[in-house]
Amino acid sequence: MSARPHHPESGTATGLVALLPALLPAALLVLTLVLPGVMFWRGLPTNTEGLGPAAWPDTMLIGLAFFSALWLGREIWALRRAGRSSMLHAPDEEEPYSFKKALVGIALILIYGWGMQIVGFALATVAFIIVWCVYAGVRRPVVVLPVALIGTFALLWVFMGLALMPLSRGVGVFDRFSIWLLQICGIY
Repeated sequence: MSARPHHPESGTATGLVALLPALLPAALLVLTLVLPGVMFWRGLPTNTEGLGPAAWPDTMLIGLAFFSALWLGREIWALRRAGRSSMLHAPDEEEPYSFKKALVGIALILIYGWGMQIVGFALATVAFIIVWCVYAGVRRPVVVLPVALIGTFALLWVFMGLALMPLSRGVGVFDRFSIWLLQICGIY
């Protein structure tokens, strides 16, 4: 039984309730267009090599704007066509949503962010990818280790090599290890 009001003859939502599925993609689209202007102080252009620290967030916001516009267009199209449902529900073939798994996933992300300050981006990312793969059910070391190592190497190059973002190197011995690793990778 749905909590939304339905039109008696067609079984579809009526009035403003019918527009609710389009609210989230519309809000995301507006935010992605407004945020770049208030998030970063662009200042004077600098002559540095690489893309600069704002490149990655800008790229993510452009991608989010693009896909939000597609989602909004799909929702508007669904509202105009009878018998089409909103994208706001999960497909039937997926597993039921688990709040426990979601909370553990959020906790892992928080631990990753906290641990990155101590052990540095590289070690924290390798550990995070390994734990995330095992938590998701991928347990074969011949799969998990290459994914963690290659993924971390790629992220190091994207963030520190191309975008010139200063990521945490850790403290103490972890700082020295991070510097050594970045030199071996050719980033420093």
